[in-house]
Amino acid sequence: MSTGKTIDWGDENVADDETKREILAQFPEPVRTTRQATGNASRWTDERHMRERFGVPAWDATRFDYPDVVPNCWEHSWEADGDRIAGGTDFLARGKPGKGKSTLANYVAVRQVEVNNEKVVWRGSSSRSEWLPLAPYTVLCLPEGVPVTARLESKDPTEPAAELDVDELEAIVREVRRYSDPVDLNRRVLDQGTFHVVYPDPRLRGCQEVYERDAEKRYDTPPNRSTLFAEEDPANHWWFAWALARVNHGPHHWATWICDEVGDIAPQSARKDQFGTFQKVELLKDMWVDARKFGLSIFLFGHSEVDIHEKIRHKIRWRIQMPGTANPTTASDVVGFESVPMDRQVTDEYSIGKALMYNETHFEAFRWRDMPSATSYKLKIEEGRT
Repeated sequence: MSTGKTIDWGDENVADDETKREILAQFPEPVRTTRQATGNASRWTDERHMRERFGVPAWDATRFDYPDVVPNCWEHSWEADGDRIAGGTDFLARGKPGKGKSTLANYVAVRQVEVNNEKVVWRGSSSRSEWLPLAPYTVLCLPEGVPVTARLESKDPTEPAAELDVDELEAIVREVRRYSDPVDLNRRVLDQGTFHVVYPDPRLRGCQEVYERDAEKRYDTPPNRSTLFAEEDPANHWWFAWALARVNHGPHHWATWICDEVGDIAPQSARKDQFGTFQKVELLKDMWVDARKFGLSIFLFGHSEVDIHEKIRHKIRWRIQMPGTANPTTASDVVGFESVPMDRQVTDEYSIGKALMYNETHFEAFRWRDMPSATSYKLKIEEGRT
């Protein structure tokens, strides 16, 4: 029975201005003095500044026994010899929560900027912000004309959250940039040797146009509509069009896509639903080889291999087994591999900060430095209301 009263849906647990300033003060100052930030070639590069901050030693491929495993995956070249593979690379890092995937992703971002002067693109998500250790160097890319809300939330839900204006984000990141469509992002916004966090356009503007300009790729449209991409699609479907735009329309400098929780985009459960999810997974699968050819590396992270659609898993040439879970010892455990080089389990005894990378021929353990965030607060960025 109605009481006739209006419910106040306002959030009472919001920080006041003084508390917000105290929360923002926990974040280190954005770094705006490097070569990438100033254009001054005499300044330190972003990668050197990052490595000095976190104590990451300079890259040394000679430390590894097998050039075709970690060095080949990290080092990108248009020409390759011996066991090396030319072009972009890929991997899937698998591990349970809390076993270092996010720290590894930040480490990989630094290595790609260092080794290849890459344009690094981290998939932004409204529910996660594991990129915050690199916030002082981050170019944050948001869709043009879309109002967004930003909120800093503590791990302790009883602590007040700080609501931020978009302008206030520059107290956390180096710069906020806007893009109009996937082609605009790639051609105008992304810089070489720079770490970017990109949030997808929830309106998917320009996505259908990118798809229609590809003369070869044609897939069934979802029921009751004439286009594969539409505004009502989930925002993360924007990434399929972005990857296609990068492959077809460049520019083709070295670029890395770091895709955390890839199962959110290409789940094993994908079907020919009202959004065309399965068709878009096929689209990503079909452009995978071209991505390599045009210098786009795709580094995926997930809790379990079976969460990710098998069409994508068939294409991935390197795997990383995170600590705390046993590595596979038979090819039947790895979709897309005809053999695995391990005959015993080792990774279940590894500690956090050590993992096993392998392809069909060799395997090798590697380590990385911890890259903690300066604060326990998480940043949530999502579409707001006008």
